[in-house]
Amino acid sequence: MKKGVDIGGTFVKVFWEDGRREKHYIKDLSKNREAFLKRVREICFEGNPEAVGVAVAGFTSLKGVVYKSPNIPALDGVDIREVLDGLRIKVVNDVSAGAFGEWFYDHRESKVLLFVAVGTGLGGGLVVEGKPFLGACGSSLELGHHAIRAGGERCSCGRLGCWEAYCSSYGLERIYERLSGKRFRDFQVIERAEGGEPFALEAVREFKDNLLLGLVNAVHILNPDLVVLGGGLVGAMRRLLDGLEEELRVACEDLPGRCFRLSFSTCAEYCMARGALALTLRDDI
Repeated sequence: MKKGVDIGGTFVKVFWEDGRREKHYIKDLSKNREAFLKRVREICFEGNPEAVGVAVAGFTSLKGVVYKSPNIPALDGVDIREVLDGLRIKVVNDVSAGAFGEWFYDHRESKVLLFVAVGTGLGGGLVVEGKPFLGACGSSLELGHHAIRAGGERCSCGRLGCWEAYCSSYGLERIYERLSGKRFRDFQVIERAEGGEPFALEAVREFKDNLLLGLVNAVHILNPDLVVLGGGLVGAMRRLLDGLEEELRVACEDLPGRCFRLSFSTCAEYCMARGALALTLRDDI
């Protein structure tokens, strides 16, 4: 039996080949690298799996080394293959795994599938002709860290003006604080927007404008036939993002604008673990 494992800063999520799902709370260990990695190893070995796909948030090389994980510092510089020595594994960036899962389980008709996940951070994944595009070193599609504003807000990676700095949980919270002078969590801002509060509605509008800006860039560069949006924040904001596909199409040049359709992911919080599992089910990847 094979399984996929999504290593996050708060939870490690597991998706088994038979459909079983597990969620392990790990946040209390996330500042203690040794304890964090020990628990990750235990979770990956549990159940004596035949193979494990591992999805990791951050700049992850083709050899399984996490060079930097902006939102999970305990993983910085970690060689996942070394940590999981003794297991048959495949290691990939979490959103690249999620993108492959979207194609493998839901959208095999797509030739060029772009997956953008927005939650704590923002990441992208690309599947071309049924294979994940990982780049020369494994760090392709780090869309959250392409700049949409010179000298803009500070991102979790330390740079200024990254797309993630405007489209993420902390990005939405920062926009709301700038407009209202008050600090609320992302889900509270969404609740206020759904209740009609002007500051929250303006924060969501600004968030949506920034989301569109990054998506226009991605569509023009990658020319996908399918754009899938996922991640916890997008899922929570779904009702507030009505009309996004048409707005994106209008904002794009005519040719790439005619080529794509937009879909919202339905696999919820297990997208990345599901995609990591899917990678173990293909011998040619």
